[in-house]
Amino acid sequence: MERIAQVRSWFEGRQALYLEKDILLVRVSNIRGGDYIEADIEEIPTVGLPVFVLPVYDRSGQLRPLRWKIGTNFETHFSPDYWSSTHGRWCMRFSSKLIDEVLNIASQFHEDHSPILGYLRIRRYIDEQTADALRAMLK
Repeated sequence: MERIAQVRSWFEGRQALYLEKDILLVRVSNIRGGDYIEADIEEIPTVGLPVFVLPVYDRSGQLRPLRWKIGTNFETHFSPDYWSSTHGRWCMRFSSKLIDEVLNIASQFHEDHSPILGYLRIRRYIDEQTADALRAMLK
């Protein structure tokens, strides 16, 4: 239960970039658990988002905002600005600086931009920021 309290203190009610087969701005709520941990996720409609990696992941025809649940075991990775599943299929980034930078990039997309190219551009930017942070830690 101590782990759940820590996760709640870091993430409950916060905005995050949700990265999986698409990239969306979301809000995390109702963090709960016992033998595992779950949370409710709700999309925050955002100019330029969502973007997705393949057309089969296009959820533009679905009722908005999107809502779903996530769940994982306690072997998952947590830090004050990061939460990922154990199987590596999704992660959430909570850094307000990173969120602001990604929203700035997304706001520059034209109305008819390719969601696939948008996904690649944002994902590359996030990966570069992560690599820069890791290099700085190793110095």
